[in-house]
Amino acid sequence: MDLLNRPLPGPARVALIGECMIELRHLAADRLALGYAGDVFNTAAYLARSAAPGAVDVRFVTVTGDDPYSVAMRDHWRSHGVDDALARVLPGGRAGLYLIRTDDRGERTFHHYRRESAARGLFGPAQPTELDDAIAGHDVVYLSGITLSILSETARERLLATLAETRRRGGLVVYDTNYRASGWDSPAHAARAADAVLRHTDIALPTLDDDRIVHGDGGVRDTLERLRGSGVREIVVKIGADGCVVADAETETEVPAVPDVRVVDTTSAGDAFNGAYLAARLAGAAPTAAAEAGCALAAEVIGHPGALLPPR
Repeated sequence: MDLLNRPLPGPARVALIGECMIELRHLAADRLALGYAGDVFNTAAYLARSAAPGAVDVRFVTVTGDDPYSVAMRDHWRSHGVDDALARVLPGGRAGLYLIRTDDRGERTFHHYRRESAARGLFGPAQPTELDDAIAGHDVVYLSGITLSILSETARERLLATLAETRRRGGLVVYDTNYRASGWDSPAHAARAADAVLRHTDIALPTLDDDRIVHGDGGVRDTLERLRGSGVREIVVKIGADGCVVADAETETEVPAVPDVRVVDTTSAGDAFNGAYLAARLAGAAPTAAAEAGCALAAEVIGHPGALLPPR
């Protein structure tokens, strides 16, 4: 991947496509803390946090409403170093909402209320073609399986054309296979949508637990063989407390997780890993070193409540 092996004339331009939602996190049975998060936005924030000053322009691609929560959400993005110039506003639109519950081990459960989310208009009829062109002009375009879950079939086709154009211009496509069952009719439906994106993907950042459900993978070997067969050139399979496996077309390297971490809340651990991994790769680090940076940030994040660490 030439982009990661040569100096860029300026900051790396990264467009991350997804949804940011209102986050309500239980402080007690009858008390909630308000925040703003979503898997791709979380990665955007952690990419901005992990990159050296001036090294990366982080741009979030979405659709928001114009209600007070959407306005506050955009302020929140900027406080984390994430640019909102590529985020359209839908007059009268609203943000999606989710609640987090964590058990005694810090494992989280999400409850989503997002059917009317403005972000569902991504790549829809109201999106100007100039935005597709702007996205394709970035050095890196990042998205996730949750991004796919909020798009219509027609919108996914338009997205695929934009990813193909990104690569034609020399940019890289990075895909996290992140899966939430509530967003799909079935795992098979999610698998078909993921397979279409993977044929346009340079770097895949799957989570083994998700790919067991969606693709029926029995283990890391199955995931690697499937992704290699799709033409993905760089793969990092995240396996939770066991760390990850970094692979290319021929080699595989295990990278352990940080040991003896006190787990408070596992929300956004994978998103943080992805952000730190991309920051390190764009700075010239080898994949294994980038994975170590990802594991280190993920270990920090799971020691704190909620999806995002406070801005620096």
